[in-house]
Amino acid sequence: MRKALYLLLFVALTALTSCGSDDSIEPTGINEIIVDELSYNLVSANGSGITGTATLTRDSNDNTTILIQLDNTNTEEHPAYVRLNSAAEGGPILITLEPCTCSVSTTVVTQLNDGTPIDFDKLLNLDGHVSIQDSPANPDLVVAIADIGTNAN
Repeated sequence: MRKALYLLLFVALTALTSCGSDDSIEPTGINEIIVDELSYNLVSANGSGITGTATLTRDSNDNTTILIQLDNTNTEEHPAYVRLNSAAEGGPILITLEPCTCSVSTTVVTQLNDGTPIDFDKLLNLDGHVSIQDSPANPDLVVAIADIGTNAN
């Protein structure tokens, strides 16, 4: 039984980390169901042509996940962040997300970088935006961006 569970976890992790174009939202655990979901369109910035979606989910165990799915990019690594203020204003980094590798990033979010707790509802009321950077070597260049929380329409 234990071997079957380990095999299932291995298959799930492999599916989440592979470079497929059919990546989709998955609950963060085996018995969890997504109960709330909100997607924001990432728009291209600085002529990059990179677009995509940032999806916030809450599952049945009250876990909050941010899934980034990029279009028009390849296996390059793109750092990703939740920042304070609107995209037009710019602002400091509030949450460092997992980098987008193979055009996908999945991060379970429980707190801001400073340790302040945050959950799905607080993210929906956040004065913030998601920014996707060019690369670890060029972290100041924003390639895709989306207003979230109170800044979204």
